[in-house]
Amino acid sequence: MRIVLFGDGDWATRSLLRLRDAGHDIAAVVLRARPSENGLEQAATALGVPIVQPRDVNALECVSTVRALAPDVNLSIAYNQIFRDAIRGTASWFLNVHASKLPQYRGRNVINWAIINGEQEIGVTVHLVDEGIDTGDILLQRTLPIAWTDTYGDVLHRVVHIVPDLIEEAMAMIADGTAQPKPQAPGGTYFCGRRDGDEWLDWSTPSLEIHNKIRGISRPGPGARTCLGSNVVVIWRAAYDLDWPRYRATPGEVVSRAPGVGVFVKSADSTVLVQEVQLGDTRPQVPSWPVGSRLGVNAGAVLHKLLLNVESFPQA
Repeated sequence: MRIVLFGDGDWATRSLLRLRDAGHDIAAVVLRARPSENGLEQAATALGVPIVQPRDVNALECVSTVRALAPDVNLSIAYNQIFRDAIRGTASWFLNVHASKLPQYRGRNVINWAIINGEQEIGVTVHLVDEGIDTGDILLQRTLPIAWTDTYGDVLHRVVHIVPDLIEEAMAMIADGTAQPKPQAPGGTYFCGRRDGDEWLDWSTPSLEIHNKIRGISRPGPGARTCLGSNVVVIWRAAYDLDWPRYRATPGEVVSRAPGVGVFVKSADSTVLVQEVQLGDTRPQVPSWPVGSRLGVNAGAVLHKLLLNVESFPQA
């Protein structure tokens, strides 16, 4: 098969190498305007594969370039632009790899969102690209487990390693004429990309939500954030057990210490064992904050100070 690969990241790099090893003709690699890393570019250069790097993948110049390459298949893996009609028409097959069990979890940052939502499995789907976002007919789909303690890095590692297998299988199906894409089931869910500020914890939410959020945006994500006084704290690792006592107390307060393991912090309903943190440019460490230390922002205290300042201001 003659293939143009639109991609970014480790999964695209691994897929490029697998496709080349399987004997496919890689006509070109189309990189993001601002790649997240350079592994794909380096691999393409080493293999002697032409590189295209448009600012706008739907621009006439890019469409003409891809059409001239005469690909049998266009393949998108972690490419960050929406493909319009003209670019979609440059090959008989235009496939995308999406890390979810479509039609659920369409959109962006879906591995993070699946963990944050407490899912016990995640899908990896090869589907046709149509005019929608992750709405095209499904060619292949596999599921992978998400364990109670799995972090974003754990799940991402599994997804990255299975993507080349699905790509190789999909290309074989197209080559031998057995590919039969099927429409997605009705319904589905859509998620927007996560942005700066979304990583802050709210200790007045239940422990389960805090536990899932911390592991869902851990490495290689930005890490969950909270405050300790005037210091910003990144929480990389924490634990929670459904059998831990449930009771009301002050959210965000350190209520117990486990030397060498971490500190127990109160949530809305139980506690969370915070095990690895980082303050500023220091190295990650096991926290040992004193009992009674308060994490997060006390909105009531802040409002009280603001009111005091207003009352002390000279009146006209």
